[in-house]
Amino acid sequence: MTGLFSMTYLGPVAWYARLLSCDRVVLEACESWQKQTYRNRCYIDSPNGALMLNVPVQHTGQKKTAGHTLVSLENNWPARHWQAIQTTYNSSPFFEILGPELRPFYRNIPSRLFDWNLQLLRLMLNWLQVEIPVEVSDVWEASLAGKEDYRESFHPKREEYTELPVYPQVFQSKFGFRPNLSIIDLLFNEGPAAYDYLKQL
Repeated sequence: MTGLFSMTYLGPVAWYARLLSCDRVVLEACESWQKQTYRNRCYIDSPNGALMLNVPVQHTGQKKTAGHTLVSLENNWPARHWQAIQTTYNSSPFFEILGPELRPFYRNIPSRLFDWNLQLLRLMLNWLQVEIPVEVSDVWEASLAGKEDYRESFHPKREEYTELPVYPQVFQSKFGFRPNLSIIDLLFNEGPAAYDYLKQL
């Protein structure tokens, strides 16, 4: 099965579970840019609840596509994102192994958000030891033939995927399990077992 997905920034667990159910993946680069979505935000664990990490984008006043949306590097957000990730997951079982591989991505940000997210996606698939053909769309397809359309299936404003199986989290003993956080939450806590967790969903 070929799945058509909107791009995400370190997307949620359920997004990756759906991705892994596909034989081939096409990432939508030609859709109109949408604010307040997983395209430029993710949610990680924190001592104060689920923490949103938002990537600011440049606003040109012109209509733009997801594939051509530019990152804004104002306010030093890469350092703040990395600090939040490090603070939360430093004590997780697999951060010492995986964290150093993620760190360089916050030092060298491409101008286009889509390009950076694609780099992060490839890193996550490498950590999961998954080889799925991943392509980028070059035209907008309103009606699909032979593809499953997941472009609008995942949105942070909708309360979905709240009944996911429990796995150990850094602050679970204090606050209980927080479902469907960023894929890095699952990987830093479960390491190689993350693949089996995703395949069961």
